[in-house]
Amino acid sequence: MIYLQIAIPRTLFHLFTYKSDRAVEIGCRVHVNFNNSAVIGVVMGISDTPPLDLPLSKLKPICDVIDEKPYWNEQTLELIKFISTYQHAGIGAIIELAQPVSLRKGAPAVPREIRGFRLINQEYAPANSQQKKIMEVLRSQPLSSQECRGMNLSMSAITTLIKHHVVEAIDLNSIHRDIYSNLKFSNQLKLNEEQQRALDEINRNGCSFKVFMLQGVTGSGKTEVYMQAIEEVLLRKQQVLVMIPEIGLTPQSIARFHAHFNVPIAAMHSALTDRERLDNYLACRDGKVGILIGTRSSIFTPFKNLGMIIVDEEHDPSYKQQDTCRYNSRDLAVYKGKLAGCPVILGSATPCLETIYNADTGRYKRLQLSRKAFENAGKVETEIIDLKGQDLEAGISRHLLEEIHEELKKDNQVLIFLNRRGYAHHVICRNCGYVLQCGNCDSYLTYHKYNNTVNCHHCEAVQHMPENCPRCGSNQLYVEGNGTEQVEEYLRSVFPDYPAVRFDRDTMNSPQKLKDALAGILENRYRILIGTQILAKGHHFPNVTMIALLNIDGALFSNDFRATERLAQLYTQVAGRTGREEKKGKVVLQTYVPNNIVLQTIVAEGYESFTRSCLAERKYLNLPPFSHQVLLRLESTDREKVHRQTIELYQAMLTFGEQFSGITINPPYQALMEKKQSKYHMLIIIQSASRKELLNFIANLDSFLEDKKISNGVNCYVDVDPTEILQ
Repeated sequence: MIYLQIAIPRTLFHLFTYKSDRAVEIGCRVHVNFNNSAVIGVVMGISDTPPLDLPLSKLKPICDVIDEKPYWNEQTLELIKFISTYQHAGIGAIIELAQPVSLRKGAPAVPREIRGFRLINQEYAPANSQQKKIMEVLRSQPLSSQECRGMNLSMSAITTLIKHHVVEAIDLNSIHRDIYSNLKFSNQLKLNEEQQRALDEINRNGCSFKVFMLQGVTGSGKTEVYMQAIEEVLLRKQQVLVMIPEIGLTPQSIARFHAHFNVPIAAMHSALTDRERLDNYLACRDGKVGILIGTRSSIFTPFKNLGMIIVDEEHDPSYKQQDTCRYNSRDLAVYKGKLAGCPVILGSATPCLETIYNADTGRYKRLQLSRKAFENAGKVETEIIDLKGQDLEAGISRHLLEEIHEELKKDNQVLIFLNRRGYAHHVICRNCGYVLQCGNCDSYLTYHKYNNTVNCHHCEAVQHMPENCPRCGSNQLYVEGNGTEQVEEYLRSVFPDYPAVRFDRDTMNSPQKLKDALAGILENRYRILIGTQILAKGHHFPNVTMIALLNIDGALFSNDFRATERLAQLYTQVAGRTGREEKKGKVVLQTYVPNNIVLQTIVAEGYESFTRSCLAERKYLNLPPFSHQVLLRLESTDREKVHRQTIELYQAMLTFGEQFSGITINPPYQALMEKKQSKYHMLIIIQSASRKELLNFIANLDSFLEDKKISNGVNCYVDVDPTEILQ
């Protein structure tokens, strides 16, 4: 008889002991009875002796063993334990988050048949260029259907070659395939001096753990450094994890990597089906994938022999999970690299202040790319338009409209950036002044003209645009404010001869639509680009010569201390989409406060100078990265109850916190949007200059919260290293 410590998929911190007369390994899934329900747990520990604090008669036997062998390696299990401890989150809930849905439901952790193709007749004379390309690619090694599609190989041409007995369809799992045999690196560019210096530093480190901050201006060729660093890893027969912030960047990243490397490349993101995610998950675990390109959740993927982690656009807030377990994939990448004993590259033109601070203090190695890789790249100038006294149409000034027209007449492309989708920000009754509000949130409803609805962008509630005011019955309902849909409509009406395309969640709601739109931009089929932050990340638009940011003042006057950092990152990133090749670029900013000191610093002195002044300010105010924070979020459908509970908790914590040195418990406050998704939210920030002391406090907080008996109907969540402290 053995005794198993099992993680249950609930928001619980404890492991539960079950007995078994069958041999089971750590990391295997088992069926157990938990609280009279059949659930799937994961074995996290094994003992030959029963627990001393529990009578043998109380121990339940496991019901069944799902896995004969663990599907997670030791590194992945250690990562999960670390997240549970550091983020103060239930280990069972993290395990559930880390698994593909199929595994949560008990599906076998074995790969299905992977349809692929191999060349069997090398003497055949190809009938066309597509057949020739297919034969050249398959000459080095067999490929899966997914890999063929990723390389834009014609499936109909493959079918024809199968009929002629030139290619045969096979199950790739039925053959041994050395994915590192016949390695070839195509389209390799010659590095400039700075790029070569950065690459040499990375390669000198070899396969040992070290964190590199690769800071390069937009267009400086960071991706080429990544690729040539990856070459060395593949030559060592190791795998690479490349993390990107948005699903939208995945197709172009995979296409670029396929053009350079002839190893199996897989993706991991939420747009994949459950089966595709499981296939790629198991292929990485079994060493059948050389490079995995994924978004935030790819950090949980197990690897057989991980040799490098790259976090591209490491500053991006998308790497932070904002619900359930609030982990930060960028930080977990560093810990995962430490467990694997491999280098980690954090790349960005605008690293976050925490990363810069770690480079300043020697924890990370700084690598700098200060000039654009393309020698004849055009210069970028910035113009600030003072909006005071100006009439605006769809948020666009007359002067900006003239600037747009000038660029279009030169056969260039222009990009208009507004981080607000929809047609109008709100709908108001001109008879009684009522503004249409969401019933679930403290927010106004946004008007979407294309389907005549008013939507809440916080809880996703949708309703048809009413004909009459819900309060007074008047038909005097008018829309105010502007969004990307309105900007698109206005620019199409002013410039009907210049095709426009809009990038936001309403229009780019599938990977294929995004792929087609990006292809249209590169082929110059679209001349006016309108979009939200989707357009600010990692795209290469060589014909874009002007970019306009319509609304930047909100960030200058936000109560969030990170708002100006995000504005500086946005401006620098958006500016990097123009002037990337021979043509000169221009950035136009519209503002009512052109002399604002933060704005002037960002524009006149650049991101590096801004970060120095911002770090000095943070140090003076004792804000991160010079201190560490934990945010307690309390929520309930009962406003009075959550307010009362938060105040009681705060007062009790003041006494409890006296036994810990250097801990500051700030007074509670309402979230900026107090009611969201039908729940009311209260917040408490706990802060310390010592991360160790703060984590010690949080480690003891759980038993304290249990003693204080948080009221039924009030949930309390812990957010370590929060990035959103107002909501």
